[in-house]
Amino acid sequence: MNIVTILGGPRTDGNTDRLLDWTERALKDWRHKVTRINLAEFSINGCKSCFACAESADEPGCVLSDDGPSVFAKMVEADAILYATPLYMWGYAAQLKALLDRSICLVRGHGGPEYRSFVDGKPAALLVSCAGPDDGNADLIRSSFPRFADYTRLDNRGVFVFPHCTDVNMLPNSHGSESRELARALTE
Repeated sequence: MNIVTILGGPRTDGNTDRLLDWTERALKDWRHKVTRINLAEFSINGCKSCFACAESADEPGCVLSDDGPSVFAKMVEADAILYATPLYMWGYAAQLKALLDRSICLVRGHGGPEYRSFVDGKPAALLVSCAGPDDGNADLIRSSFPRFADYTRLDNRGVFVFPHCTDVNMLPNSHGSESRELARALTE
């Protein structure tokens, strides 16, 4: 499989980056091709809600002049997509949130008979690192990602929350095996 991973936080060498590394290593061990997109290195502006994208029938068609269209092209070409974000204020980091908002360009005819998506049926999952516990902390992101996946018609393989990530050099031992479980869920 050709898998695109999207690091959606502002920091490299942080907890989310390390967890994504472990997951990517498992994917590569199983002979999958992995392409990482580090959103901190891209310029992704917020959606303008102009709906110019809806005028393009054959591609996402976002007209904003930033790196968004190139990221969407890689997502469309991929066989599977893995999003990764630190938990900020019970939700996505701003870098990933902007991309998710802009993902409206991936869908045409929402709710109508012509409803379709450029990423229809692609397996997708969300990796979330958080400093605190899962319970009472990640509940909002656990409910929003399935809705996003449903809207874009992605095949939601799950939201994988990695709690108690306070120091990249002291991540819980269980997170290594959980990263492999995430890789397996995305590809099976």
